[in-house]
Amino acid sequence: MNKYVITLATALSLSASLMSQNVSTYAGKQYLGSGDYNATSNNNLLDELFSYPLGIAIDNNNRMWTTDQHNLMILDGSLSRIRGGFLGDPNEPGAIGIDNGTGTVSRFNTPQGVEVNKNTNDVYIVDTDNALIRKGTQFVNVSNGTVFSTVAGNYSFAGDHVDGLTSAAYFNTPTDIAINSLGEMYICDFGNEVIRKISAGKVTTIAGKPKTSGDAIGAGTDARFYAPTGICLESDDYMLIADRNNKKIKRLNLKTNEVTNVVTTGLNMPSDVVAVNGRIFIADQYCIKVFDGTTLKIYAGQEAEMGYTDGAASSAKFGLINLFAYRKADSAFYICDQVNNVIRRLTLQDPPTVDFVANKTAVNVNQTVALTSNCTRTTSYTWSITPSSYTLQSGSKLSDKNLYVSFNSTGSYTITLLGANSSDKVTTTKQNYINVSSTSNLKPTCDFVADVLTPNTVQTVRLFDLSDNTPTSWLWTITPTTYTLMNSTTTTSKNMDVKFNAFGLYAVTLKVTNATGTDQKAKTGYINVVANSNRSIETVNTITVFPNPATGKITVKGVHAMKQVILTSINGQVIVAKFEENVIDLSDVSAGVYFASITDHNGGVYQTKFIVNP
Repeated sequence: MNKYVITLATALSLSASLMSQNVSTYAGKQYLGSGDYNATSNNNLLDELFSYPLGIAIDNNNRMWTTDQHNLMILDGSLSRIRGGFLGDPNEPGAIGIDNGTGTVSRFNTPQGVEVNKNTNDVYIVDTDNALIRKGTQFVNVSNGTVFSTVAGNYSFAGDHVDGLTSAAYFNTPTDIAINSLGEMYICDFGNEVIRKISAGKVTTIAGKPKTSGDAIGAGTDARFYAPTGICLESDDYMLIADRNNKKIKRLNLKTNEVTNVVTTGLNMPSDVVAVNGRIFIADQYCIKVFDGTTLKIYAGQEAEMGYTDGAASSAKFGLINLFAYRKADSAFYICDQVNNVIRRLTLQDPPTVDFVANKTAVNVNQTVALTSNCTRTTSYTWSITPSSYTLQSGSKLSDKNLYVSFNSTGSYTITLLGANSSDKVTTTKQNYINVSSTSNLKPTCDFVADVLTPNTVQTVRLFDLSDNTPTSWLWTITPTTYTLMNSTTTTSKNMDVKFNAFGLYAVTLKVTNATGTDQKAKTGYINVVANSNRSIETVNTITVFPNPATGKITVKGVHAMKQVILTSINGQVIVAKFEENVIDLSDVSAGVYFASITDHNGGVYQTKFIVNP
């Protein structure tokens, strides 16, 4: 099966990845054993009766080809359609065979691995117990039957190993297939303990010693496998191999034929492997495991418990898993649950990335610091601060995405953020990140921030004082005056909570004072109160970005969900910037001054200016 490394690129994929991973039954009616069948060629997905589903692959139109004990089906929309094999009881005489032809004229004997040639959309099948490699023409529509032919191998009940012309070659219970971008095929030849290649009309053995089991790394025939079962291409240059009886995942360099170890411990009976987003997912009996290059752990299902339970990945149960595949269009794995006779769907959840930034790292005692998360794919947040001599401001909680905190004593403070989702948790710690001093006889320097810049009329907005040099009194002014103060705060509170009663733009001014002097800051049109929908695209709102100047990436505060980011340099160059959640990627942006115009999913437009450092 061809399972190239995939990157999340579309909003659909990103949206799916943000949901909690879960397991559901995608196709098939669950039963134990084998031999059930439908006598009709087209069935609703959940009414299909598979008999040991074994292999699955995705075509160019996101349809899924799947094999069972004697059939080849295509899962097309809401229907499962038989395209080849016997339409009847798989135990009847004549249900199995090596016949080619159109549709159900064809016969198979335990077809297993299946793959689509992306150049032609034709499907290729490893006909395991016939020891053949078969081809089916691409699916056009229901009226055009799939035409099956033999592309390599000769029928052999016992199996054999012969390289050479495809018409003269022999295989021994091959189990899986992968096809590269050139249309060259790789075969996991289970019974011969080797990996084979089909190219230019010839079959060659590229790794392992024929008919010799073992466990060894090395090039070509120096390598050894013991019941290799599933394969996937990481790229045209590298292949992963589920070396089942050695309980390992190995990597094959397709340029040098060098075999190396990837996962050597923690597996029971790995049957297949899929590479997605830089991680390796492994079918291991009754569960899917994931390897991130360092750690192997269970991703879905149970380590040693067979069953049939849909739901959260951590509580789901599978029967014996055979082969599986990843579909980029909906960021999900499709799994052949052989024992339960169903195809299961498991949504992909990438681990979170966790980072944060402070608006200032050198502050005075009791000055409020805004700690803003730069996390992506994160659903829960846990902050910790050491030492513990700090005060959370205006209702901030250590479980908030962004934190507003003041420090009660001088010294250096270490900040830690743990971000988690249903896939994993990641911790980022910045040692001695906030440095607190006690400065006197300095006039305050006023600054403030709102936690929401585009609220509706039912949201409470928190205004936080971020002023330097320890103010002792505060005076807030908001115009127009169509607002209500909340949570017992007043216009002389250090931080003020406010609910706005009318739509439109509001100006906010803060005046701060200490024994040395007074300073104030006014932000015109700072708060834009909008309805939940029908936001005018012509409305332009200011936002906050930091750090500023920036290098590498910059965090946007005040936009809930960005849809597009346009950067314009002072020389007039226009750049459509890359971003994820509220973080703009500046890695491809040259040094200089830029104006950013950001559009959100409700049509709001936000503008700001910032500097990119060399």
